[in-house]
Amino acid sequence: MQLKARLRQSEPLRNVFMTLPVPALAERMGVMGVESITLDMQHGSIEDAHLLGLLQAIRAGGALPLARLAWNRPELIMKALDYGVEGIICPMVDSAEEAAAFVRAAKYPPVGNRSFGPFRADLHHGGDYFADANDGTLCFVMVETAGAVEHLDAIAATPGLDGLFIGPWDLSVSLGLKERANFSDPDLSAVLDRVVAVSKQHGLFSGVFTIRPSDMPGLVGRGFDLITCGTEDVIFQRGLGDWMGAW
Repeated sequence: MQLKARLRQSEPLRNVFMTLPVPALAERMGVMGVESITLDMQHGSIEDAHLLGLLQAIRAGGALPLARLAWNRPELIMKALDYGVEGIICPMVDSAEEAAAFVRAAKYPPVGNRSFGPFRADLHHGGDYFADANDGTLCFVMVETAGAVEHLDAIAATPGLDGLFIGPWDLSVSLGLKERANFSDPDLSAVLDRVVAVSKQHGLFSGVFTIRPSDMPGLVGRGFDLITCGTEDVIFQRGLGDWMGAW
């Protein structure tokens, strides 16, 4: 199943961010039921040279592949898509102009200016990749700054954009909140609800990141389409902590 088709289902898509370049772990997560894996190329240890092996492992495990870019740069966007990433999450987008530049780099003409050369992306497509790529390649911008909140409606109206993804840690810092990523904070809570509402208004998907499993029911109830519950490193730390406690 393709990413877009899965996001259109009624149940939100479960996601884990991957920060370490370990293909066997990516494969195992998929086999164990992790539906989608986002390769974190911004804060993680994953570089361009790791993409091929990780994407092969994600596919082998049955998960759907996304990537969070290091930054809003055309060469990073093109490379990730050519390797076969289905969804791109772009960080630190403050304006409609920045969102439009991101979309242009991710979509083929006439929508954008992506260069054609999807040698691996075409491998498992089974059809005309060029004809389907603009619709099937999903572009999410992160809502993680006060500027993004201020210009949210204009960003959401960007032609070719597919989704809004909340980064609650940077967002909390940018808004000057006392606690980071506290979803019970009324100011942060209001942004969450607004992002879901604006996404629905513009026909976009909405996503959010948390590291607390206890947040999941509330995020599902708010109507998010894509919910990331932590990173593989956080999950490992908690699992190891349980074992250390038992020892």
